[in-house]
Amino acid sequence: MTAGDARRERRRIARRVAIRGAAVRLALSNGGPDAVTVEEISAAADIAPRTFFNYFPTKDAAFSIEPHQWTTEEIVGELRARPPDEPPAIALREVLKAMALAADFAHLAEEWELLQQLYRRHPELFSRLRLDQADLTIAALSAEIATRVGPPRSAGLYPTVLVGAAFAALQAAENRGRADPRPLDDLIDEAFAVLIEGL
Repeated sequence: MTAGDARRERRRIARRVAIRGAAVRLALSNGGPDAVTVEEISAAADIAPRTFFNYFPTKDAAFSIEPHQWTTEEIVGELRARPPDEPPAIALREVLKAMALAADFAHLAEEWELLQQLYRRHPELFSRLRLDQADLTIAALSAEIATRVGPPRSAGLYPTVLVGAAFAALQAAENRGRADPRPLDDLIDEAFAVLIEGL
């Protein structure tokens, strides 16, 4: 993936996040996902209805819960695009910073609360979820880290622990950002500095 490809992919993710936000808000105000049409979502997101399906395969997918608004394939692709000789913790830090920028993590808490409201009001949505999505993402990222580090570290718990710790560092930065005025990028850097020092 070239730098230009990466920028285009991040813009695509940002647009998908905006469409999902419009879908969730409409569903909350109109009586649930089944009461909202693709045409209404598209109008609220300022896109053509046919464009909606460039971002979501079905209407239901707009109400799904993905790991930090990115698909597994997108996150792994971002990691694969990092320089092969980059230390794995640094590579993960940069991937998570890219994710934060594209998905506007600075306002993720508000979007997450709206999505939670929707699921509380419409628990039938849980039956449409792929509940293993987060586990699949961690497994895929761990496999990619294992490829990067090679044996002997690839054979043990190191890849999985590193990926889990990286997402814990991101969560800590997001939580701190609710009270700390510094940019989220700076908070992620600080969280990873603590993580790397511990490693």
